[in-house]
Amino acid sequence: MKNLSYLLFLFPVLCFSQIDLSPILTSGLEDANKFTSSYLEPGLDAVAFNLSNGWYSSAKAKGLGSFEIAIIGNASFVSEDQQSFELNTNEYDFLEFSDGSSAKNVANVLGENDPSITALSVYTDEFGNEQTVSFELPDGLSGSGLNFVPTAALQANVGLVFGFEAVVRALPEVKSENNKFRFYGFGLKNEFTKWIPGTKALPISIAGMINYSKFDARFALEETVLINGNDQRIDLGLETWAIDLIVSTRLPVINFYAGGGYVMANSTYGLNGTYQINDGPNSGETIVDPISNSSSLNGYRATLGTRLSLGIFKLFADYSFQEFSSVSVGMGFGI
Repeated sequence: MKNLSYLLFLFPVLCFSQIDLSPILTSGLEDANKFTSSYLEPGLDAVAFNLSNGWYSSAKAKGLGSFEIAIIGNASFVSEDQQSFELNTNEYDFLEFSDGSSAKNVANVLGENDPSITALSVYTDEFGNEQTVSFELPDGLSGSGLNFVPTAALQANVGLVFGFEAVVRALPEVKSENNKFRFYGFGLKNEFTKWIPGTKALPISIAGMINYSKFDARFALEETVLINGNDQRIDLGLETWAIDLIVSTRLPVINFYAGGGYVMANSTYGLNGTYQINDGPNSGETIVDPISNSSSLNGYRATLGTRLSLGIFKLFADYSFQEFSSVSVGMGFGI
């Protein structure tokens, strides 16, 4: 199961490693910072919603000492309008389009420029002469044939006292060439129908749950003709919290569950390393860690799912309606 979870996470990592943001530095630091924010943040939002999914498949809490171990796979779907952003050159100091357009939709980290889009950095050099540098704007995951954002993790649930159930999930650090990522999280569920008087006779279980996730990643960048240097990389950090109210049936084999919740996330991202700028308004300069930024999101979600219990073996699947709607599938065993 561990190898499968690595594979589900590794494929988008390999796709992401093909993305090169360093040429945007030829348009100056302020322009590069503005572009990078619009380019990366939708992808971080998709991952945030993704990591907060699949934490529960029932409102019923396990008894003291009971446990379940499972592999959880999530996939957040990306609609066409979530794959691009409008780039208005009037909001940039040096960045222009080669075809003379003042504004057009360009790919973010989830999308693809088809056909490719050539941008220009137009600036005045130290001698007062106008100079132009051309480069292609980067594609995103869709350019590698990936129209969804997958994640996976190993998860363990353990029953506690007073209707509480602890949940831990993790994916130890994974490395591929100069890229690496890691993920972990924990959650706590409480079944209200175990201790609220008069609720044990209900045909349903009702619970509340809170979970926390932490994701860190590093993607190496390659040197280009326009930019030299060393240890060039994109560093990402993401923390999410989610609160849910859950209702589920109490049947022996197949059950159905529903939940409503709220997701909160904070992310940091940076273009780090040493960059020797060969062209553009910062030509001749060596810049260390040129871009560092952060973002946050808040959003509601609703989840519908089903769970099948065949002895110690468990299968479950659900769909979450949210900004980046997602499917979660899990399989495991427990008592």
